[in-house]
Amino acid sequence: MPFGRDLAPSMLHRHTSHGEAVARITWCVDQRAIGVITGEVGAGKTVAVRAATANLDPSRHVFIYLANPTIGVRGMLTHIVAALGHTRLPQIRPGTTGRRSAGHRTRRTGPPPRAGRRRSPPAG
Repeated sequence: MPFGRDLAPSMLHRHTSHGEAVARITWCVDQRAIGVITGEVGAGKTVAVRAATANLDPSRHVFIYLANPTIGVRGMLTHIVAALGHTRLPQIRPGTTGRRSAGHRTRRTGPPPRAGRRRSPPAG
């Protein structure tokens, strides 16, 4: 291998696709958005991320690198939660949304219940 993995972004030959990737990553950071970068092995994904984030203040930004795409959604969420300093994901009960089961209030749908009216028990 002619170069190590810790090659400084300033030592790279910049080409159009690299510049576009860096610009898109920078846009995600500016917009406080989540970004996903995909590409063939050796395409320069990691190098573009390092170039885009090299001058950012790590005390103001959290960078989470997910190198294994085969871990699935739950694996990605677990990795993100751990990287943010938490120990586990909130439990999600079947038939509820993640926000509702995590203790967030949700807005009721339909009319509010009426006071003083009860359902009669079934006959029988």
